Amino acid sequence: MRPFNIILCFAADIGANLTDGMFSGSYHGKKCPPPDLVHVLQRAWDAGLIRIIVTGGSLKESKEALSLTDIDDRLFFTVRCTEFEESGDSEKHLQDLLQLTIDGVARGKLVSVAWTMIASNFVSAETQRRYFERQFEIAEATKLPMFLHMRAAASDFLDIIKCNQHRFIAGVVHSFTGTS
Repeated sequence: MRPFNIILCFAADIGANLTDGMFSGSYHGKKCPPPDLVHVLQRAWDAGLIRIIVTGGSLKESKEALSLTDIDDRLFFTVRCTEFEESGDSEKHLQDLLQLTIDGVARGKLVSVAWTMIASNFVSAETQRRYFERQFEIAEATKLPMFLHMRAAASDFLDIIKCNQHRFIAGVVHSFTGTS
């Protein structure tokens, strides 16, 4: 496996979940707190952040993340998509993810390909492995870095990365619960 360079950037939030309903005044189905996304962003800028990368928790939220980037030039996004089989048409879902990626690149707002995930607490391990690998197709096609996230699945995660390391140019491991 090729070595990865580690770059620390303290002036950016690389995984902001700003599509969460709590920022628009909805929390677990309740109308509270008041919408405060504008204030949250202002506090971030005042604290010295120069970039925020917005993530979504689904394809729908990832589309919302792209739309959200329109409100400020310092906002960018990455996509997260785990609901391939739940969509009813996994191939169409993958194509929708690719289209969102293409749209994000065209607008200059996409900074990494898919919030690629493998985690023990989501859908079956086999489903995760299959679609985690499929997302390398998008990374390869777009030549963008990957945003990697793994929780309690280190062996599968590393095996898949090793098999696909030639398909992506760079990446950041946002979460890794394995050993050194």
